[in-house]
Amino acid sequence: MSIEQLIDPFYKDLPQKTFRKETIIGQLCWIPALHINKIPMIMDVERADPKEVYATKFQVRNLSEKDFRQKAKLPIKSLNLRETEELIINKAKKRPAINVCGAPTIFDDITKVLRQLGRLHLQEECSIFVPIYNVETIEHTGGFPPVMVSRIKALMYSQFFYCPPLKKMALSGGIARLDRLQIVISINRAVCDPMPISLSEEALAVLLAMIRFLFGSTEPDLTSYKELLMETLPPEAKP
Repeated sequence: MSIEQLIDPFYKDLPQKTFRKETIIGQLCWIPALHINKIPMIMDVERADPKEVYATKFQVRNLSEKDFRQKAKLPIKSLNLRETEELIINKAKKRPAINVCGAPTIFDDITKVLRQLGRLHLQEECSIFVPIYNVETIEHTGGFPPVMVSRIKALMYSQFFYCPPLKKMALSGGIARLDRLQIVISINRAVCDPMPISLSEEALAVLLAMIRFLFGSTEPDLTSYKELLMETLPPEAKP
């Protein structure tokens, strides 16, 4: 028995008329998931001619201890970098992800105040997503190997959650990475494209318990799941 057999159904359909209007906790969406570098990459940009306002020279390099300090920089059109700001660059890949954040607290009266002050970024509606990564297959050899997948199905990793294949959405099975939580503050479909599917109540309860556990909470129900699933772990996957 693995987690997808213990939790049945694992997914549930969402109404076709409403699934795009407002994402809910547990809903799957496509998002551009950022690749996390061990050392962030900086793009240095400058003008080739001080009289021009466009960046015409650039260099990509690793972050250093000297960065994020005041520097004499000429302003560059469209970048709006301040003296203590740097331009971080990342690779990204569009991946399915699970929404795990409810509606934030927003006050309309404060919105008016922040608009007058030009500080709307201090109160934004955001979502938190857990991106889903591939498992190793014949076609895709770079994903999670079988021994790890077996252990993840038994909830042995606090930062990984197994997601079974979803044939009608043309999604192969994957691993939701809690160590790659990502904030999304845009409702633009280029940034967040909702799917008409979500985790079932039971599957979502396990995922949320794992998130709470990762942040230091004690989760007796999660412990019970782990004990039950450990009994069915194949011998080749036991540590």
